[in-house]
Order: sequence, then C-alpha cells, then structure tokens
Amino acid sequence: MVNYITILCLATLFLSCGSKLDYDNFQSQEEQDKIEIPIEVKVTEKTFPEDWKSEEIKAKGEDLADSEVSRSLKIIKKALKKYPEEVLKQNLVKIYVLKRIEFFGVGYGGTNSNDIVYVTNNGISEGYTDEYLEKTFHHEFSSILLRNYPDLFPEEKWKAINSADYQYKSGGVEAIRSNAAGTDFSDELMKQGFLYQYAMTDIENDVNSFAENIFCQKEDYKSFVLKYPKIKQKQDLIIEFYQKVNENFSKEFFEGNGK
Repeated sequence: MVNYITILCLATLFLSCGSKLDYDNFQSQEEQDKIEIPIEVKVTEKTFPEDWKSEEIKAKGEDLADSEVSRSLKIIKKALKKYPEEVLKQNLVKIYVLKRIEFFGVGYGGTNSNDIVYVTNNGISEGYTDEYLEKTFHHEFSSILLRNYPDLFPEEKWKAINSADYQYKSGGVEAIRSNAAGTDFSDELMKQGFLYQYAMTDIENDVNSFAENIFCQKEDYKSFVLKYPKIKQKQDLIIEFYQKVNENFSKEFFEGNGK
C-alpha cells in the first residue's frame, strides 16, 4: 500500500461551487504573467513518479481530449490566480490534467505527488464541470501545503473537534474500494464535524474537504458553517493554517471582503 502522504485521491464528483469571491484582483496582472507553472495534458514516461509504476500501484493515465484542453487550461489558471506568487513558486512545479488517472486498478478524480497536482477531466457530460475541476485542484494542492508546512497546521486542535472516541478510517484507497467515498454533504455527518463521508477516511482528506470549499464557497456551504459549530471550528482552523502559510490568506479574504 502506498503511503497516503504520497498519493491521495478524489474519487467521486464534488458538488459544484459557485464562488462569489473576487479573486481576480488577488494578483496583479504583472504577478500573473510571472507564474509559469506548466500544465500538461499528455501522458509521457515522466508523468508519474517511478515508484507509482510498481506492480502494486500500476499508475496509468490517458491523454486529455483535444476538445477539453482550452477549457481545462482556463479553469486551472483561474484557480492559480487565487494563490500568491510565492506560494506557487515554493510548492508547485507542474499540473497534469488528464482524461483518466488510475491507480491500484481504480479510477481517481485527482491526486498529488511531492510538488505536482493531477486532475481528471472526462468532459462536462460526465460531470467534470468547471467547478469540479477547480475544486479538485484546491483539494489536491492543500495536501502539498500540509506536507510542506506541517508545523503550521494545528493537528491536535483539529482532532479535538471530533468526538473523543473517533478514529479516522483506513484512508482514501480503501474507501473507494468499499464504496465509502461519498462526497455529498451530509447533515448527520456535519453534526460530527465532517462535511461528507470521504472526509472521515483520514485527517488529510478531512482537511482537503474544507480546502476545496473555502476557495469555492456556495451559499449552502456558508449556511453549514453557521449551522454546525464543529464545521465552523474546522473552517477557522484551516483558514488559520493558510494565513500562516501566507499572510494574504486572511479570514476576510476567504469571506470575500478582503482584496
């Protein structure tokens, strides 16, 4: 079994996000022009790390359809605008957007390595909407940031929000195999501090679930933050983490009031 820190997944389609936040002015045009994070849409021998090609993991990918290239680039570039230049330069070297990604014989919606984000896009008709692609990027990039800044994340405070006897499950891969990777918002789970089923698999997936939503906020998510105290507590902690990574990630920024 591959270490969960090395390869994490987004197995099923997320709910769409309808962000009303004004991120376009987060970076100046000059700053945006400086960002040169390569976005690849073809599979080569260098697409996956060597250890992902083992007989156990069997990493596979399929080239993005030509008809999806322009849309994919537009959405990923939009997502990149939401981060300060230095955060991207220090933590991300490449992004792959592919039609299909597979590990352990299972299809993945997204994953990440040390400094690469992988996003799956098989077309809008299959549910891979603009919102889905963007949320996948934020979800996976948050894993990279967690690994790179472990001392900045308040892990014990996060765990303390869960019930005292709660233990995270076996991780994302087993969740997919056992059909326990749901990403529909659940009122019952939110009472416990989890946005959806997949977030219960491990602490990183739990954090990922909030990352994708604070960058792509919908009114229903905002209402959950107000309604469920544990959801509010976890949101506060992840925003605190991002602000430690870069001071521009303030609470006001995520609320849409900061510029």
